[in-house]
Amino acid sequence: MKFGLMTQIQMPRPWTETTERQGFWNCVTQAEAADAVGFEHFWITEQHFFIEIGHCSQPEMVLAAISQRTKRMRLGFGVILMPVHNPFFIAERVATLDVLSNGRCDFGAGRGTSPYVVTGLGHDPAKGREIGRESMEAVLRMLESDLFPGFKGEHFDLPARHVVPHPIQRPHPPIWVAASTLETWQHAGRQGFGVIGVSRYTPEETAPSIAAYREAVAKADASTLVARVPNPQTGVFAISCVHDDDRTGRDLACAAARWYYGDNDAELNRVRFATDGGVGKVSDKIASRSNDELIEDAMAIGGNPDTVCRQVEKWQKVGIDQMIFFLQAGNTTHDQVMRSIELIGEKVIPRFS
Repeated sequence: MKFGLMTQIQMPRPWTETTERQGFWNCVTQAEAADAVGFEHFWITEQHFFIEIGHCSQPEMVLAAISQRTKRMRLGFGVILMPVHNPFFIAERVATLDVLSNGRCDFGAGRGTSPYVVTGLGHDPAKGREIGRESMEAVLRMLESDLFPGFKGEHFDLPARHVVPHPIQRPHPPIWVAASTLETWQHAGRQGFGVIGVSRYTPEETAPSIAAYREAVAKADASTLVARVPNPQTGVFAISCVHDDDRTGRDLACAAARWYYGDNDAELNRVRFATDGGVGKVSDKIASRSNDELIEDAMAIGGNPDTVCRQVEKWQKVGIDQMIFFLQAGNTTHDQVMRSIELIGEKVIPRFS
């Protein structure tokens, strides 16, 4: 089992004059601490317009900063919104991070789950899947080629050009997709992509999709593969808090999970999770469970290190390779995040080595 850390740089109100800048500085400090105690992955999402919910609109800049403060941890886009960017820009961002991090970049790709974001950037959400597919093919040709030969499709007509810099990881860094729905797992496997799931589905609910993913990866061939080098890895992220006191850790993790999944007053909460049936459908599933039920179902990861290890084991048993802790969520403080990182490094990661 590998361990990762994920963030959206959330900032619930009320704010002070320094709240936003401090949030970014805290993010870099948290990543540096995670690298020092043995985390192997760091993931940051691409967010636009979502005040309070996610302030990282330029993840490549944050990851670039983190690349200079870390030594071992892989740095992942979780994910780049493929339909809203020019493919040349995507290839350049991925390759530049790979160079700055000395080959530690992970390339997470997606189409965006909120029409509010996609339409705000001038694109049609209904075309996201097909545009994303074309964009990925063009980007991979850029990353693997010394001279990009050009690409012509329904949505892009790109000329031949030298696309620089070249990534250190050739032909391309490992590719991942986010699985906000269970149906995504098998589709990703056929294409040779790694998958990051979400713990709002229980391990038992997710297990058949993981099995279908493994089968699809094993059977993938030239007719279905998109990745030049398949990345047969699975991960799941969970809102988390690890504390010296078990009850405190449980309650902090569950409070953060409830905030993240919709129990909040954020102005833009109403437009979240649009492709998953709306924020009401998502939050109802969380609201229907008590804190201890959320912990027992491993939908929120919280408690003391022993409790957290038992939850991680549940995900490990259904075939997850990487447990991704989402610590900076809701009203969890920076000090609480830092203590969680410390405890995970001291008492959780060693149990799975």
